Amino acid sequence: MKNSNRNGIELILGTMRCGKTAELLRRIAVQRNFAHHDVLVVKPADDTKSGTGVITSRYEKGEQQMPAIEIDSQNPWEIYDILEREEQRLNKRVDAIAIDEGQFVKDLFPLAGSLLENGYDLLIAGLDLDFRGLPFGDMLKLQWFISAYGGSVTQCVSYCQCGAQAFFSQRLDENGDPAPYDSPIIMPGESYRPRCRKCFVLPGRPHLW
Repeated sequence: MKNSNRNGIELILGTMRCGKTAELLRRIAVQRNFAHHDVLVVKPADDTKSGTGVITSRYEKGEQQMPAIEIDSQNPWEIYDILEREEQRLNKRVDAIAIDEGQFVKDLFPLAGSLLENGYDLLIAGLDLDFRGLPFGDMLKLQWFISAYGGSVTQCVSYCQCGAQAFFSQRLDENGDPAPYDSPIIMPGESYRPRCRKCFVLPGRPHLW
């Protein structure tokens, strides 16, 4: 039986340190406490920003945490096995699925389409661009589903060290210098800073904007 009160897909996008996870946690809590929805919370197992088995926001003073089931980012289709076990435990259907750090999930676009078609609402938070200033994973593609299934996009705002609105996530090396374009993409952490267009520096980039 499909969810009869569909909310579609809610996307939470932005740079590093803009409060994406904090907003995701807030929406999960609101759905659980006020709409009485059963929300399955998952995250990529290779996410090092949070501890094992939790999603964590450090957006405000102190930490906000919520338990999360870890999935293999290279084989996210295992979420259907997790859903089956969770629904057997609850003896009812899960209403929504929340995914943090969605940019690291392989095949997120077809997976999201499959879950929506099967009647699950989605809440997905993640980076829109990688440190090279290019679309990160499938996050930006997911906006297509809003026209078909309903939903919303929230672009969380962060600010550069100069005070201007940030649009990029600047990766810094161990010396605090901007990492070059050809350096590997690593998991987000303390080596990232939000940057505006003027302050964003990317040595060796082959493209301009």
